[in-house]
Amino acid sequence: MTGCVGLWMKRPINTSAMKPTLFCLLLLGLTQSIQAQLSTSVPPSKRVEVIVHPGIELFTVVQLLAGQYRMPNPSAYAKAVETYFKPYANHPAVEQVKKMGRVYADLAELGYCFDQFPSIRIYYPDSLHWYKKYGKDTVQTYMKLCKQFSQDTKFWDFYQQHQTDYTAWATPVKKEFTQKGWVAKLDSFYRFDSHTNWTICLDALNSWGAHAIMTKTINPWYADHVVYNVGFFNQDAKETDAPTFTIGSEPVSMVWHEGSHSYTNELQKRYAADIDKLAYLLNKDDEGMKRNNINTWAHCFDENLVRGIVIALFRQYRSPKEARKQTAREVVGDFLYAEDIADVLTNNYIGNPAYGSFPQFFPQILTYLAQKYPNRQLTDR
Repeated sequence: MTGCVGLWMKRPINTSAMKPTLFCLLLLGLTQSIQAQLSTSVPPSKRVEVIVHPGIELFTVVQLLAGQYRMPNPSAYAKAVETYFKPYANHPAVEQVKKMGRVYADLAELGYCFDQFPSIRIYYPDSLHWYKKYGKDTVQTYMKLCKQFSQDTKFWDFYQQHQTDYTAWATPVKKEFTQKGWVAKLDSFYRFDSHTNWTICLDALNSWGAHAIMTKTINPWYADHVVYNVGFFNQDAKETDAPTFTIGSEPVSMVWHEGSHSYTNELQKRYAADIDKLAYLLNKDDEGMKRNNINTWAHCFDENLVRGIVIALFRQYRSPKEARKQTAREVVGDFLYAEDIADVLTNNYIGNPAYGSFPQFFPQILTYLAQKYPNRQLTDR
């Protein structure tokens, strides 16, 4: 691109002399090129990657050495980690996290602020819930020390030595994820070609659970990625075993939930003023809203929207019993409008060819809520 700019700089164009016909042809060609790029569909399998993320692995190792992480289930890999990194148990990064009080296992998600290994580029978020818990300076100091830990321990060498293992773990998981068609079903619902990327992070040192990583807040460089971290949960494994991973059936709601946050983000920005007209529906005093730290209507609507979409997808692709249970979870969680949104989607959008894509239908959701709930009191009935 630099070469092109240089060429244009050397030979200024007299735009006043350009013939209108030539200009129109150039404009038409550019428009067709853009349309072709936008219409190019990337198969879901090409947008799914299954990896062992070096940043998450790095932070997990530091927390393990500090006794601030649940012990991993036995495996040959866990043993290799212990053998390699145990000599660094008194490293400043380890000492730093020891001083931070009770540390949650998912603090290791800070590893997503690290990329460009082995030199490591760090992204420092402006706002982060970890800052509120431990202090911004404390967290950022810890991040710097973890980079130092990587350099002092030659972490990247260890990571590279296990690439064959990582690939062996990832191959069957990606096959399972793709075969179940969760992303394809989500794309079909929205009726447009999404460029959202899906990353499944395999975490052999994680024996505690699975969770989504909010890349939009942790590191906007990866805002177009939906990231899901899954551990190795076989408590009966032996130290000689290789970790095996399964994503099971539960992540279906994660794929549709987190994916919908990504797919509808720009749409909600476009209709922000219209969404705000329904702000009187905010139920921030309900227990479910407090538990999820939801205190603005924009946040409340966002969660109700994606949960309503998930219910609608459950109705379409899962059993009636599973769909009812999914609906009940949202009612109990005080997401008062999720079922309403699912109803309007089920009755008026799904299977209706009148709408070419979800963005065309979206205003109907706002109209439906406004008509059903002209005032907040009606939601208590």
